[in-house]
Amino acid sequence: MGLLLVASSIAIAMTAAGWNWAKAAEYRRKTASLEGRERELAADLARVERESGLPRLFPPRIYELTRTMLACATRGELDRLAGLIRAENQKTCQLVLDQCVAVADCIVNGRSAGWPPCEADLRMIAAITSSGMENPECREQRAKPPAAIADPVVYDYLYRAVVRGERIDDVFPAGDSAVLAVRITAAMLVTFLPARPWQGHLELIWKLETDDGVNCSALRSAERRFRRATVTPTPKDDG
Repeated sequence: MGLLLVASSIAIAMTAAGWNWAKAAEYRRKTASLEGRERELAADLARVERESGLPRLFPPRIYELTRTMLACATRGELDRLAGLIRAENQKTCQLVLDQCVAVADCIVNGRSAGWPPCEADLRMIAAITSSGMENPECREQRAKPPAAIADPVVYDYLYRAVVRGERIDDVFPAGDSAVLAVRITAAMLVTFLPARPWQGHLELIWKLETDDGVNCSALRSAERRFRRATVTPTPKDDG
């Protein structure tokens, strides 16, 4: 009888231990699941907060990709920049280039006496942009910064792409056009508001509004998109 009671007690203890182990395992699973959901929620909230200050006319990814490409240009990572451009389809690249032109447009507009800016203002802006292309980050890393873009090339970008609204591919040689546009815009962001990090300068431009509340960069980007949709490019004469 005593042996029976001992065996029964052992069985009850083992059952209780198994029950406790199962409950502990279930608790750990639930805790891990809740922690995972909290991390996902925190990431979603951070993304929403990051995107809330951006104009909503274009997909958020276009703004993120524009920022990433401009960062590559400011660091002199031209191979990576070219790779990012090649990895995207033509429509996405066009939207990113529209953002670059819109940002350059806002900088030119803020540095000229009127619109359209006079030739003297554009040439001065082009010269300042070109002279500011030495990359301090590359210098700190003892790496050779990419060569500055000549004043006339920057001027063509400002006059033809920004002021006249021509397609980037019509302004620059095929294959170099997107990289040049991103590089020039990045140099303008770094050069024309040196007291503020270029990322802050970019955010400031993306939040600019007219007196009646229209977002300036989004409006400029939409104008270029509309122009591409309605104007057929003139074939280039190879002769």
